[in-house]
Amino acid sequence: MLLNRGATPDAHTVYLAAFHADRRALELLLERGAPVDDSALAAPLTTGDVDVARLILDAGADAGRMIPAEALGEGDPGELPLIVAVRNGHSAELVELLLQRGADPNAPGRDGRTTHRLAVRQGRADLARALRRGGARAEVTDETEVDLFLAACLQNDRVAAEGALRRGWVRIDRLTDEDRAAIVHAADHGNLDAVRLMLELGFPIDSRGDDGTTPLHAAASAGSADVVQLLIHRGADIHARDTTFGGTPVVWASVGSGMRLGRCPNPDWVATIQLLINAGASIEDAWLTGAKTPSRDVAELLRAHGVSEPHSA
Repeated sequence: MLLNRGATPDAHTVYLAAFHADRRALELLLERGAPVDDSALAAPLTTGDVDVARLILDAGADAGRMIPAEALGEGDPGELPLIVAVRNGHSAELVELLLQRGADPNAPGRDGRTTHRLAVRQGRADLARALRRGGARAEVTDETEVDLFLAACLQNDRVAAEGALRRGWVRIDRLTDEDRAAIVHAADHGNLDAVRLMLELGFPIDSRGDDGTTPLHAAASAGSADVVQLLIHRGADIHARDTTFGGTPVVWASVGSGMRLGRCPNPDWVATIQLLINAGASIEDAWLTGAKTPSRDVAELLRAHGVSEPHSA
């Protein structure tokens, strides 16, 4: 109706529409000639929606151009689309689409790593194969042993991981903060076996990942109740605050329920928050407003524990 009454959408409108699960609004905007800029691909590279990525590429987005920092989120520098897709751990289909549309498989990200090396570090053999088929070089660097060790951890390959440590190729106390953040990555994906293995190998339970989150923050935001239970049992700090927003794991679970954060295959935010409550976590500030409001089920749980919906400013 708005388009029929003369509304003129801009590129930011397209960017916002691309986040919605219902693609009809995006399709209407593109059919009416709404402009597409370098920010638009940030949406499907966040959600992993291959069909939306294809729509935006068909409308003129360039798979080889840098996505601006402001489109990727607070504290996130600008980056190439292919790097973002691999870093976010999306499907090989999405990676292959970007390669088909001109993404350079060997272009380094802002940290100097190529997409292939990033895929290896994340234990994503499927993405590494897709990248090699698209022309990526399987480079060998001084840090290759660490990459392979982290891959073994994320794949729950105890034999390979312990072998690397036994032979002295890798030492836990010499891993960088970024290397140790692999346990946060595993928690975000609900990878219980990998988190357990890394804890047993000596990864610090308070390792920090993006936004200064701990593994417990990541598991809570992803609704990974079994990982949360493991981390609480192993002594994770239920009151820890991330270094970007100052939120506790309960807050991240509440926000995650509404925004459906993380990549846990079977998220259960109600069970996650109940585990944290049972462990003594405060839920006083767990209900945020606006885009970060909790899901309906989590809102009911918070009400049952005496938390009222705050008034918007």
